[in-house]
Amino acid sequence: MAKRDLVIGFDADDTLWHNETIFERVHERYRALLARYHDAETVERTLFATEMRNLELYGYGVKGFTLSAIETAASRIS
Repeated sequence: MAKRDLVIGFDADDTLWHNETIFERVHERYRALLARYHDAETVERTLFATEMRNLELYGYGVKGFTLSAIETAASRIS
């Protein structure tokens, strides 16, 4: 009998759509909080760069987003 590899796949996209609307509202509020200091495009660009830099450290999710948002707000956005 030949050896077979077992592959298991998970598809969770449909379970995340509800959370996406909440996530977008948080992004809007975050931009509004920092609008006094920087334009929305700069805030988004810098937050995204911070999240990507921290991805390996924090992972993807609310913890990584929150810690990256705090780091971005406390930094000198460029």
